[in-house]
Amino acid sequence: MILPGTSLAFSISKYRNVLLLTLLWLSGCASEPEATWHLVNVNASQLQGDANLIQTSNLVIMIDGGRYSEAEKSLVPYVTALGIKVIDHFFVSHPHRDHYEGLIALLDAGITVSNLHMRIPPRHICDREIPWGCDMKDIKSFVQKAIDHGITVHHPEVGFRYEVTPKSKIEILYAQDDDLPSDTIDVNDLSLIMQWSIKNTTILFPGDLNKKVGAVLSNDPRMRSTFLKMPHHGATSLAPNEFFDQVNPDYVLVPGPKWVWCGERGARARDWVEKKQLPVWVNGIDGHIKVDFFDDHIVVTPEIRSEECKLHAFGRTEIRLKNNEL
Repeated sequence: MILPGTSLAFSISKYRNVLLLTLLWLSGCASEPEATWHLVNVNASQLQGDANLIQTSNLVIMIDGGRYSEAEKSLVPYVTALGIKVIDHFFVSHPHRDHYEGLIALLDAGITVSNLHMRIPPRHICDREIPWGCDMKDIKSFVQKAIDHGITVHHPEVGFRYEVTPKSKIEILYAQDDDLPSDTIDVNDLSLIMQWSIKNTTILFPGDLNKKVGAVLSNDPRMRSTFLKMPHHGATSLAPNEFFDQVNPDYVLVPGPKWVWCGERGARARDWVEKKQLPVWVNGIDGHIKVDFFDDHIVVTPEIRSEECKLHAFGRTEIRLKNNEL
């Protein structure tokens, strides 16, 4: 029998407390996601854009950043609220302002960017979009600003792989270099087709992939992914439905404004998602959308729970994994 107040009883109580504190600490650690994908809402106004933030305990990656004005209003405050001061890698899916200008807004806000990954388009493809789209002069100015800020600029190639965590990597699956042999293309179809794999879950980032190169990739089995970041904001000229069938996603996130997704421009993508009865979240309706990847489950958390222009409001959704698979 151990009497209360004895030194032995005190020691046992002390070690019990230490053990409980350790278990609580370990429980807290276990509750932290291995990685998080933030689909930042740069689509709150009439403008459209992409801004994808991938965050782990020691690494921050961005794929696109929206237009300067929208990034200044939405992306910069969001990144600041997360306490992020350095972005390790910033990928530009393709050289349109609604995808790359956000980088400048981040730099102007004092956020450091270490590496920029961007392909310069062929001039003859870029110049077809004068005066409304691609602008070679602006692209060169953008790259020079990055260099002036000490950012290392890379020309990403197909096959590029980057280890995000020991069990997670980002890979460039495809990138069209020039016009198709039998047809011309636009700058959207020069998009990097990137896939992030985390254990057995995959997320496809196809930039603003359009119909022509989208048709080429409609027979590519590598496109199959658990999550699809809808290309081209869900708008009319995006990749064909055959491409979506090839991706065959379980969940869809759309970086587009409400007026696009709910209107005629978003009808084809919206109808495809509804026909497949897929859970879908849209920036311009649901606000910022966060996807947390844990060891045994995934949690999708929108800023707003809304049923507008969907089968119903999907809201916060927890996806349980069995043996690290859906």
